[in-house]
Amino acid sequence: MIRIPHAVEYDGDHTRLGVVLLHSYTGSSRDMKFLAPALNAAGYGVYVPVLRGHHDRTAYGPLLGGNPDDWWVDTQAAVTRMHREYPRVAVFGLSLGGVLALRAVAELDAVVAGGVMAAPIWQGSPYFTRTVHGYFDYVQHFTGVKADKAAMAGAIDDQRAAIRHLAHGVMRDAADIVKPVFIAQGGKDSVIDPETARQTRANLVNADTDFHWYPNADHILTVDPVHPQLEADMIAFLNRVQL
Repeated sequence: MIRIPHAVEYDGDHTRLGVVLLHSYTGSSRDMKFLAPALNAAGYGVYVPVLRGHHDRTAYGPLLGGNPDDWWVDTQAAVTRMHREYPRVAVFGLSLGGVLALRAVAELDAVVAGGVMAAPIWQGSPYFTRTVHGYFDYVQHFTGVKADKAAMAGAIDDQRAAIRHLAHGVMRDAADIVKPVFIAQGGKDSVIDPETARQTRANLVNADTDFHWYPNADHILTVDPVHPQLEADMIAFLNRVQL
Protein backbone atom coordinates (compact mmCIF):
# COMPACT_ATOMS: atom_id res chain seq x y z
CA MET A 1 0.00 0.00 0.00
CA ILE A 2 1.31 3.44 -0.92
CA ARG A 3 1.75 5.89 1.96
CA ILE A 4 -0.06 9.21 1.62
CA PRO A 5 2.31 12.02 2.65
CA HIS A 6 1.29 14.80 4.99
CA ALA A 7 2.92 18.04 6.07
CA VAL A 8 5.10 17.68 9.15
CA GLU A 9 5.66 20.29 11.85
CA TYR A 10 7.90 20.34 14.91
CA ASP A 11 7.59 23.04 17.54
CA GLY A 12 10.84 24.68 18.59
CA ASP A 13 12.30 27.59 20.54
CA HIS A 14 10.20 30.54 19.39
CA THR A 15 13.00 33.00 20.05
CA ARG A 16 15.10 31.27 17.39
CA LEU A 17 14.83 30.75 13.65
CA GLY A 18 11.93 28.79 12.23
CA VAL A 19 13.00 26.43 9.44
CA VAL A 20 11.05 25.46 6.32
CA LEU A 21 12.22 22.35 4.43
CA LEU A 22 11.09 21.81 0.82
CA HIS A 23 11.12 18.36 -0.75
CA SER A 24 12.20 17.12 -4.19
CA TYR A 25 10.16 16.92 -7.39
CA THR A 26 8.95 13.34 -7.02
CA GLY A 27 9.39 13.33 -3.25
CA SER A 28 7.33 14.45 -0.28
CA SER A 29 7.77 15.33 3.37
CA ARG A 30 9.33 11.87 3.71
CA ASP A 31 12.47 13.32 2.11
CA MET A 32 13.02 15.12 5.42
CA LYS A 33 12.32 12.22 7.79
CA PHE A 34 15.83 12.44 9.28
CA LEU A 35 16.67 16.10 8.75
CA ALA A 36 13.53 17.62 10.28
CA PRO A 37 13.77 15.87 13.67
CA ALA A 38 17.54 16.46 13.78
CA LEU A 39 17.06 20.22 13.36
CA ASN A 40 14.26 20.16 15.91
CA ALA A 41 16.47 18.34 18.42
CA ALA A 42 18.90 21.24 18.03
CA GLY A 43 16.15 23.63 19.12
CA TYR A 44 14.68 24.78 15.81
CA GLY A 45 11.03 24.80 14.89
CA VAL A 46 10.60 23.00 11.57
CA TYR A 47 7.82 22.87 8.99
CA VAL A 48 7.84 20.50 6.02
CA PRO A 49 4.99 21.21 3.60
CA VAL A 50 3.87 18.87 0.84
CA LEU A 51 3.85 20.73 -2.46
CA ARG A 52 0.80 20.80 -4.72
CA GLY A 53 0.26 17.54 -6.60
CA HIS A 54 2.35 15.49 -4.20
CA HIS A 55 -0.34 14.58 -1.67
CA ASP A 56 -2.30 12.06 -3.69
CA ARG A 57 0.60 9.88 -4.88
CA THR A 58 -1.35 9.22 -8.06
CA ALA A 59 0.42 8.28 -11.27
CA TYR A 60 0.34 11.82 -12.65
CA GLY A 61 0.46 13.69 -9.33
CA PRO A 62 3.50 15.98 -9.56
CA LEU A 63 3.20 16.25 -13.34
CA LEU A 64 -0.45 17.29 -13.64
CA GLY A 65 -1.33 18.24 -10.06
CA GLY A 66 0.96 21.24 -9.74
CA ASN A 67 3.47 23.51 -11.47
CA PRO A 68 6.25 25.89 -10.43
CA ASP A 69 3.80 28.77 -9.93
CA ASP A 70 1.73 26.62 -7.57
CA TRP A 71 4.82 25.46 -5.72
CA TRP A 72 6.02 29.02 -5.27
CA VAL A 73 2.64 29.92 -3.72
CA ASP A 74 3.04 26.89 -1.44
CA THR A 75 6.54 28.05 -0.48
CA GLN A 76 5.34 31.54 0.39
CA ALA A 77 2.50 30.10 2.45
CA ALA A 78 4.95 27.90 4.37
CA VAL A 79 7.18 30.89 5.14
CA THR A 80 4.19 32.95 6.25
CA ARG A 81 3.06 30.13 8.52
CA MET A 82 6.44 29.92 10.22
CA HIS A 83 6.90 33.69 10.44
CA ARG A 84 3.73 33.95 12.51
CA GLU A 85 5.48 31.94 15.24
CA TYR A 86 9.18 32.72 14.74
CA PRO A 87 10.87 36.10 14.32
CA ARG A 88 13.02 34.97 11.41
CA VAL A 89 12.82 32.10 8.94
CA ALA A 90 15.36 29.96 7.07
CA VAL A 91 14.35 27.93 4.01
CA PHE A 92 16.21 24.90 2.67
CA GLY A 93 15.26 22.67 -0.23
CA LEU A 94 16.25 19.42 -1.85
CA SER A 95 16.55 19.29 -5.65
CA LEU A 96 13.50 21.17 -7.01
CA GLY A 97 12.88 22.33 -3.45
CA GLY A 98 16.30 23.95 -3.52
CA VAL A 99 15.37 26.12 -6.48
CA LEU A 100 12.29 27.30 -4.59
CA ALA A 101 14.33 27.81 -1.42
CA LEU A 102 16.88 30.03 -3.14
CA ARG A 103 14.07 32.10 -4.63
CA ALA A 104 12.67 32.49 -1.13
CA VAL A 105 16.07 33.68 0.11
CA ALA A 106 16.22 36.20 -2.72
CA GLU A 107 12.68 37.57 -2.53
CA LEU A 108 11.09 37.11 0.89
CA ASP A 109 11.92 39.60 3.65
CA ALA A 110 11.06 37.15 6.45
CA VAL A 111 13.70 34.74 5.15
CA VAL A 112 17.13 35.61 6.53
CA ALA A 113 19.06 32.55 5.29
CA GLY A 114 18.59 29.28 3.49
CA GLY A 115 20.15 26.64 1.40
CA VAL A 116 20.12 24.23 -1.48
CA MET A 117 20.79 20.50 -1.53
CA ALA A 118 21.47 18.89 -4.92
CA ALA A 119 19.54 21.67 -6.66
CA PRO A 120 19.49 21.82 -10.49
CA ILE A 121 19.84 25.59 -10.76
CA TRP A 122 22.53 26.37 -13.33
CA GLN A 123 22.04 23.07 -15.12
CA GLY A 124 18.79 21.16 -15.36
CA SER A 125 18.58 17.42 -14.94
CA PRO A 126 19.47 15.50 -18.13
CA TYR A 127 17.44 12.64 -16.68
CA PHE A 128 14.17 14.48 -16.01
CA THR A 129 12.09 12.20 -18.22
CA ARG A 130 13.66 9.13 -16.64
CA THR A 131 12.89 10.54 -13.19
CA VAL A 132 9.23 11.12 -14.05
CA HIS A 133 8.94 7.64 -15.57
CA GLY A 134 10.48 6.22 -12.41
CA TYR A 135 7.76 7.94 -10.40
CA PHE A 136 5.12 6.41 -12.66
CA ASP A 137 6.63 2.98 -12.04
CA TYR A 138 6.77 3.60 -8.29
CA VAL A 139 3.08 4.45 -8.13
CA GLN A 140 2.17 1.50 -10.37
CA HIS A 141 4.07 -0.87 -8.07
CA PHE A 142 1.93 0.15 -5.10
CA THR A 143 -1.42 0.90 -6.76
CA GLY A 144 -1.53 -1.14 -9.95
CA VAL A 145 -2.35 2.03 -11.92
CA LYS A 146 -0.24 2.23 -15.06
CA ALA A 147 0.58 5.61 -16.54
CA ASP A 148 0.62 6.15 -20.31
CA LYS A 149 4.21 7.32 -20.66
CA ALA A 150 3.98 8.08 -24.37
CA ALA A 151 0.86 10.20 -23.92
CA MET A 152 2.59 12.18 -21.17
CA ALA A 153 5.67 13.10 -23.23
CA GLY A 154 4.36 16.58 -24.03
CA ALA A 155 3.40 17.28 -20.43
CA ILE A 156 6.84 16.13 -19.26
CA ASP A 157 8.55 18.47 -21.73
CA ASP A 158 6.30 21.36 -20.68
CA GLN A 159 7.04 20.87 -17.02
CA ARG A 160 10.77 20.55 -17.63
CA ALA A 161 10.62 23.91 -19.41
CA ALA A 162 8.57 25.46 -16.61
CA ILE A 163 11.07 24.32 -13.97
CA ARG A 164 13.94 25.71 -16.05
CA HIS A 165 12.07 29.02 -16.29
CA LEU A 166 11.83 29.03 -12.48
CA ALA A 167 15.56 28.32 -12.23
CA HIS A 168 16.45 31.04 -14.73
CA GLY A 169 14.68 33.60 -12.55
CA VAL A 170 16.73 32.46 -9.57
CA MET A 171 19.91 32.63 -11.62
CA ARG A 172 19.08 36.17 -12.70
CA ASP A 173 18.78 37.33 -9.09
CA ALA A 174 21.73 35.39 -7.68
CA ALA A 175 24.15 38.31 -7.57
CA ASP A 176 21.64 40.33 -5.54
CA ILE A 177 21.51 37.77 -2.71
CA VAL A 178 23.44 38.98 0.34
CA LYS A 179 22.01 36.55 2.90
CA PRO A 180 23.87 33.43 4.10
CA VAL A 181 23.38 30.41 1.80
CA PHE A 182 24.13 26.77 2.60
CA ILE A 183 25.06 24.58 -0.40
CA ALA A 184 25.25 20.79 -0.22
CA GLN A 185 26.07 18.42 -3.06
CA GLY A 186 26.86 14.75 -3.52
CA GLY A 187 29.76 13.86 -5.75
CA LYS A 188 27.99 10.78 -7.14
CA ASP A 189 24.68 12.45 -7.93
CA SER A 190 22.86 10.30 -10.50
CA VAL A 191 20.10 12.83 -11.27
CA ILE A 192 21.91 16.13 -11.89
CA ASP A 193 25.44 17.17 -12.80
CA PRO A 194 27.16 17.69 -9.44
CA GLU A 195 29.10 20.62 -10.86
CA THR A 196 25.97 22.75 -10.89
CA ALA A 197 26.53 23.19 -7.13
CA ARG A 198 29.91 24.80 -7.76
CA GLN A 199 28.27 27.09 -10.32
CA THR A 200 25.70 28.09 -7.72
CA ARG A 201 28.46 29.01 -5.29
CA ALA A 202 30.41 30.90 -7.98
CA ASN A 203 27.41 33.02 -8.94
CA LEU A 204 26.39 33.93 -5.39
CA VAL A 205 29.07 36.59 -5.50
CA ASN A 206 27.67 38.73 -2.69
CA ALA A 207 26.34 36.00 -0.40
CA ASP A 208 28.08 34.35 2.53
CA THR A 209 28.12 30.79 1.18
CA ASP A 210 28.76 27.65 3.22
CA PHE A 211 29.69 24.92 0.72
CA HIS A 212 29.66 21.20 1.52
CA TRP A 213 30.74 18.48 -0.92
CA TYR A 214 30.01 14.87 -0.01
CA PRO A 215 32.15 12.81 -2.43
CA ASN A 216 30.30 9.50 -2.22
CA ALA A 217 26.73 10.75 -1.84
CA ASP A 218 23.93 10.42 -4.39
CA HIS A 219 21.08 12.83 -5.14
CA ILE A 220 18.70 12.49 -2.20
CA LEU A 221 21.20 13.71 0.37
CA THR A 222 18.70 13.81 3.20
CA VAL A 223 18.29 10.02 3.25
CA ASP A 224 21.69 9.09 1.83
CA PRO A 225 24.12 7.41 4.26
CA VAL A 226 25.79 10.81 4.52
CA HIS A 227 22.69 12.33 6.14
CA PRO A 228 24.12 12.51 9.70
CA GLN A 229 26.98 14.67 8.44
CA LEU A 230 24.57 16.81 6.41
CA GLU A 231 22.46 17.34 9.53
CA ALA A 232 25.50 18.35 11.60
CA ASP A 233 26.69 20.74 8.89
CA MET A 234 23.29 22.39 8.56
CA ILE A 235 22.89 22.76 12.32
CA ALA A 236 26.32 24.41 12.51
CA PHE A 237 25.26 26.80 9.73
CA LEU A 238 21.99 27.65 11.48
CA ASN A 239 23.77 28.20 14.78
CA ARG A 240 26.07 30.74 13.11
CA VAL A 241 23.15 32.52 11.45
CA GLN A 242 21.28 32.53 14.75
CA LEU A 243 24.01 34.51 16.53
